[in-house]
Amino acid sequence: MKNHHNNNSIWRIWRIMAAALILLSSCEKEPDPKPDPDPDPDIPADILLLNNWIWEGMSEVYLWEAFMPNLDPNKEPDPREFFDKLLYDDDIYSWIVDDYDALVAQLQGGVELTTGMSAYHRLIEGDQVISIVNYVTPGSPAADSGVVRGDIIMTIDGQYLDKDNYWELNHQTTATYVFGTWDGTYMVPTGKVVTLTAIELSQNPVVHSEIIEYEGEKIGYFVYTQFTAGESEEWIVELNNVFESFKTAAVTDVVVDLRYNGGGLLGLSAYMASTLGSATAMNANDVYVKLVWNDLYNQYWRESDLDEDGNPDGEDSPQLVIKLPPSDLNLNLSKVYFLTTDWTASASESLMVGLYPYINVVQIGTTTYGKCYGSFTVDDWHVPKRHNWAMQPIILKYANAEGYTDFVDGIIPDYYIEEQLLDLKSFGSYEDPILAKALEDITGIAPVVKKSVQPDVDLSPLPRPRKQIPEMIIDWPEKPGKRIIY
Repeated sequence: MKNHHNNNSIWRIWRIMAAALILLSSCEKEPDPKPDPDPDPDIPADILLLNNWIWEGMSEVYLWEAFMPNLDPNKEPDPREFFDKLLYDDDIYSWIVDDYDALVAQLQGGVELTTGMSAYHRLIEGDQVISIVNYVTPGSPAADSGVVRGDIIMTIDGQYLDKDNYWELNHQTTATYVFGTWDGTYMVPTGKVVTLTAIELSQNPVVHSEIIEYEGEKIGYFVYTQFTAGESEEWIVELNNVFESFKTAAVTDVVVDLRYNGGGLLGLSAYMASTLGSATAMNANDVYVKLVWNDLYNQYWRESDLDEDGNPDGEDSPQLVIKLPPSDLNLNLSKVYFLTTDWTASASESLMVGLYPYINVVQIGTTTYGKCYGSFTVDDWHVPKRHNWAMQPIILKYANAEGYTDFVDGIIPDYYIEEQLLDLKSFGSYEDPILAKALEDITGIAPVVKKSVQPDVDLSPLPRPRKQIPEMIIDWPEKPGKRIIY
């Protein structure tokens, strides 16, 4: 009966969010200057097709469309370079790939090839790199082989990691990992050796959940790594099971661990806000976030009549405002705790700022990534498809009901506490200083535990590969018979 109850909630929520995010094809703008009608004869026809698809798509949906240079797609020999030339100077988020199917799997929680092991990568001595496991997906090869949070990878296939090889070594299909520990001067092996083979896996974003009974309080705690529905919305069911357990136990407070959550579906973020936050705000269908598009779409949405009442929607257009949807599992909290790092981004940040006007949000950890933008996957809409490329351009930015936005330097926590990377504790442990601070703030009593001591060693972050730059995905289903562009 529990899953039946949850499925009713799921379908109602997603129908509401889908209705609020439909793009119609009748949106038109003044055409851009016509490119040279004579294409470069040295550029292959398939490259010209890609270039013109890029130009037409970006000219319509890109948030910074007004700042795009007036380049000729028929004169550009490399589609990737052409795409990059069109980007606004401050845009580090928009990107393009040549495999649409793989992109959808990555962004929407579909099946992907993985060991289920997520890790920080840090320079430790000169060019030497160590990989520190921050979480393991339940049911994955890594979990089944005994890899746990806090394990430190010393070598892979007998090779020490450095800044040139660490990414490739960490992303092999099959590899042997030797784990180590820092003795104060060197990395030394612990004796733990594991061989892992990546499998096709849809990763559960709820990697840990429990009800902590501490100082007479029942505190719901869960670790959430991506705002994803899953292939068959199975991960919404998983999330609802967590919330239902909290509601049944009558928890007094909730701690949401978003330390490793890089974003995902904005609609799912709104649903989580409704479930955690004020029942009064949810029942009033109050504003969760406001959306700002390029000038073309801002005007179009104001002039449209999506609710079919005979009048323009104006600033209340469902494409300009996302409101708090109903949730049968609403916990009606007056305060909620979020644990954050610089991996916390996009839809995770929207969850926090969207709740600011309605409840007390307490943030513990380090400053978030800083991304107030949303993107959308644009593939080839022709039937049959002419190519398998896809763009992920930024199409809007968001602000909360009070106008708070542009937090490009990240959101600063109320309590700044850094993770002890060489001494990570298991999820739910009172020895985790970030969780311990939440428990102290809730009850007024700090857990009496042995303090975690970070060894005196400099750990420098490495540049984040493009695949790991966080995303917020706009749930923007097509209306039957309509297309995004053209």
